Amino acid sequence: MSTELILDDIITDHRERMLNIRKYYPFFKLCEVSFDSFKEGKYASLDMGYITMAVLRYFLEENNFKDKDVTYPEYLEFMTKCLSRDFGLKLSKEENKEVADFIFDKLGNEGRPFVFEYFDPQDRKKRSLRLHLIESRIADNTVWYSISSDAIEFYLDTKEIKDESKISVEQLLLEKLINSKNFKGGTEVVKRINSEVERLKIRKNEVVAALAADVFSGISAYEQFVDTGMKWFEDEQRLFVKNSELISSSLKKAEQDYKNLSSEEFTRTISDIYELETELKTAMSKHSELLRACTDLQITADEIIRKAKLSKLRSSFDFKGTLENMIRLDDATVLENLVMPLFAPNLRKTFNVINIDQMLTYAPNREDKGEAVSNAPVTKITFPDEIEDERIRENYRIFMELLLLLLKKEPVFDLKRYLDVTKKTLGEDSYKNSDLYSFVVNLCQKTFYSFSDASGTEETFLDEILKSYIDSDEWKRFAGLSFYVELAAGKPEEIQLDNEFIMTNITFRREERQNG
Repeated sequence: MSTELILDDIITDHRERMLNIRKYYPFFKLCEVSFDSFKEGKYASLDMGYITMAVLRYFLEENNFKDKDVTYPEYLEFMTKCLSRDFGLKLSKEENKEVADFIFDKLGNEGRPFVFEYFDPQDRKKRSLRLHLIESRIADNTVWYSISSDAIEFYLDTKEIKDESKISVEQLLLEKLINSKNFKGGTEVVKRINSEVERLKIRKNEVVAALAADVFSGISAYEQFVDTGMKWFEDEQRLFVKNSELISSSLKKAEQDYKNLSSEEFTRTISDIYELETELKTAMSKHSELLRACTDLQITADEIIRKAKLSKLRSSFDFKGTLENMIRLDDATVLENLVMPLFAPNLRKTFNVINIDQMLTYAPNREDKGEAVSNAPVTKITFPDEIEDERIRENYRIFMELLLLLLKKEPVFDLKRYLDVTKKTLGEDSYKNSDLYSFVVNLCQKTFYSFSDASGTEETFLDEILKSYIDSDEWKRFAGLSFYVELAAGKPEEIQLDNEFIMTNITFRREERQNG
């Protein structure tokens, strides 16, 4: 190639190359952002390059796969999880917000577009391109954010999204390009969609060939194809219709605005829209053909699998061969398939006709025999709820006894003190006893308890249990003891227990009786 042709290629291709490079510019500008000077280097461990890719992936997920824009509180929630999970930062709510605000300002270039400048050798002057990563709109008094077409294009160039449909992601980019009136760029995107459809058609044919050659490997290939290609068809068809409607709207708008455009601009715009529309119709037609082919693939796969199953069935069972395989593999579990049917119930019942003659000639006994009555004592039956009730009563007795013993020693103490005594007396596992918490709840049903006699009213479930103990000899040592259950005024204090339970603190106050 001559020097003149080389120089000509350099000049004519330079603008297109710069337009392709521009989408990487914001990322590398953001990579220069350092957290060393932010808050005196408190967050120096953060990496802006990783955070940028993470935020773009989040916006792509919300905008495309969930079909919704993002509010700032939603972004803040995502960034809080990202800082904690990926960088191990345990920050307060205020600290998370200040870091997220700083990052969002950098991603939005503090409200200004990223400006990419390059020299245009054809016009012999510098040109500037303005780029955004995040776009915004106001609706219903709320600011909604979405990823820009340049950001989508950049993210797709860095790595293909394997977990989602490439066709769906490309259509999101197509939607952005149509809205920004970049119809030529949209045509290139639709061509990539056509290439992906062709790839899926080839993959479908490979699955059919694999099923015909080896049904087992074919089934594996078929299942993988279903998981990675076929399950997105419905979303892809919906996006095709949506973009087709956008193109029709753009065409109508261009025809309405023809007075504001020069003849050359109007012709070029209409030509670009028609070219994009034609390419999209081709893509929709090929996608429909692929959908029909995949439906036929499902039918073909089911038929191949059914025939393979039938060919594996045997008219007789090879006991000797099975025994040899069991000995060789040292595995007798295969006998389960042989033995289990023998234990299955026989649901088909028959009646022998000969039994009719036996029924007609049957001679019953002339006298009835009485039922034998056993003199053995009847065993008392204890029901599960009675066992539970007895356990609760015994536990409540122990907890109340500890409380009264402590009241005799200390006239005033709180629940925290009582729980510490319970833990020291009954052991570390006392906090695992659910009856302890139900005892405290029932205790708080009243504000005053008196152990003067057993003639008091049974106002609560706990009263009924305690009444059975008051007259016993063991409880005479608590005779005349009375106490109050008090809740602190204002905001109650909370007690954090070892098992991560939280209880509200209360105060127990012994009633002091005056002599005479």
